[in-house]
Amino acid sequence: MKALSTGLFFCISTILFSQPGNGYKPIKLDPNYNHSKWETSPSDLVYEFGAFTSSFDSNDDNDGDGKGESWGIPEWVSYEIKSVPNQTESGNRPSRWLTDKQGNKDGFVPNDATYAVSGVRSMKEVKDDYRYVRGHLCMKKIAGRVSLDAEYNTHTTLNAVPQLQWQNRGIWLALEYKTVEWAEKHGSVWVVCGPVFFGKKPAVWLGQEGEVKAAVPDALYKIVIKEVNGVPEALAFLIPNVIPSDKDEYSEFVTSVDRIEKLTGLDFMSNADIDEMETQNESLSANKKKTLIRSW
Repeated sequence: MKALSTGLFFCISTILFSQPGNGYKPIKLDPNYNHSKWETSPSDLVYEFGAFTSSFDSNDDNDGDGKGESWGIPEWVSYEIKSVPNQTESGNRPSRWLTDKQGNKDGFVPNDATYAVSGVRSMKEVKDDYRYVRGHLCMKKIAGRVSLDAEYNTHTTLNAVPQLQWQNRGIWLALEYKTVEWAEKHGSVWVVCGPVFFGKKPAVWLGQEGEVKAAVPDALYKIVIKEVNGVPEALAFLIPNVIPSDKDEYSEFVTSVDRIEKLTGLDFMSNADIDEMETQNESLSANKKKTLIRSW
């Protein structure tokens, strides 16, 4: 592992990490899974796990101002979901979320303390939907389709962003279960998801004095990809990370891959010729979005 310092600005393409620190279950890469089949670029600090691949933000220039800044969260996480007739039973989780110990020491990877905002647990007004939680990008239950060890290892800050609980256990959870349905229907689907910052500058942060800060996303994106006769088809969602409203139907948040690329600066499915597909679905009516979801 290459040590990083928060006082310096590094240009990094990809660094692969095998075992990020203590506490993880053995990380075994199953050759039957190709979590990054549909490439996302650029990548930053890449961590490969049994159930997902995470590109974590380093001390690089995120907003184009010529200065390095670290957001303390992944820029994207990608994973493949396969049809699994008999899923392994759910296993235990660590008492505290795991991290990259060296990355935490170097000031760019948060640990569990960043998310434990002082005073929140004693305020009933923020105990439920109105607090930020460690939002999985690759869901624990989905990872359990690979193995119990892979499931355990989803509880890492390398796979989390600050997410309002209403979204985490509401629309986001419903969409996660929907991706599993699609995997059962099509044999496999691939998911790429991560944070969106409008204006490419975080407005809110978690973390107190002495802790590594984690930027709170304005929204989260999820791109689901299926392969039909060797040709990829994608469905993109952009879900706001805001106080809950009456909206509980994820079809309302269907958008285009192109829009998410413009908001994030990322290039999705960069190894496929999908220019026309990237711009589809953004201007569909509410009824047509629902019809599109049903057609998948």
